[in-house]
Amino acid sequence: MNSLELCNYLEKIRYGRNISQDDFVDGVVSIRQYQRYKSGVSVIPYEKISQFAEKLGLTSKKLQSEFEKEKSKQYVKINAFYNAVANNDYKNAVKLKNELDNDRIISSEGRQYYNHANIVYKYYSKELSLPEVIERVSKLINYPSILKQQYYTDVEVLILSFLLGVFKGNQQDMLLQRLNSIFEDADNIMSGDSDYIYTLILMRIAKIHGIKKDYPRVIYFCELGIDRGIIHKQYYLWEYFYYFKSLSHYALGQKDLYEDSLLKCYHVLQMEGNYSKIEKFTNLIEGDFNINYREFVFNKINPKSNR
Repeated sequence: MNSLELCNYLEKIRYGRNISQDDFVDGVVSIRQYQRYKSGVSVIPYEKISQFAEKLGLTSKKLQSEFEKEKSKQYVKINAFYNAVANNDYKNAVKLKNELDNDRIISSEGRQYYNHANIVYKYYSKELSLPEVIERVSKLINYPSILKQQYYTDVEVLILSFLLGVFKGNQQDMLLQRLNSIFEDADNIMSGDSDYIYTLILMRIAKIHGIKKDYPRVIYFCELGIDRGIIHKQYYLWEYFYYFKSLSHYALGQKDLYEDSLLKCYHVLQMEGNYSKIEKFTNLIEGDFNINYREFVFNKINPKSNR
């Protein structure tokens, strides 16, 4: 168990129970040693965890169980905040941001994820310029030194995929090549508490390949995203995957495949029932393919009506 993360949780509970730090460590360790635990310099021995748990009126087993539950709960909230920002749902984003600002985020990865989400939030709300965002996000993950790593957390790759979308020219090409190589061996990515992060990464990479007209790679990453959704029984961003696939198959002259992807995109949109999203994709598709999308779908579903 990470001592720094555990101490963050101990501090959260201690503060909530109105126990002074002096009383909390009394008879367990010195203040100086406790600070070493809090900074991650020293590892908390199991017997000390038990003593701290007792100070909080908990068993060590209960403390560790609640610690893991709280980490997961915070991660879900940070993920919701990030999605609200990405989808321009500012009312919900502000609410979640206020809740997270008033909480003590336990895990180091969770804090990194939240800090990134907060930078993106400030960018979309025009509090930060693009150069300021690039500087802050790069510092957050120690870019470009991070590219020398062999293993990455999914949050680190998510942040790299954000930079991919704002970089231009050679810098974008270099990062895209590195992300491609990471996904050649997906074991290099250490999964976190959210399947949605991984899916968003795949969508972003597919989008950039589409801009660069590398259509086989678009199809490859879209299919990775769809296959992952099937495994985890979630359909997050499938409308984008099928839309990008349809554009790629169309560009490659694969009529049956692009029409099949367009039809599946329609079904995913209808299944979600988000009318603003349906309108958005309908406008995109009708502009891209010069068709009436609803008529196209009707004719595909009812082929006899064309006779």
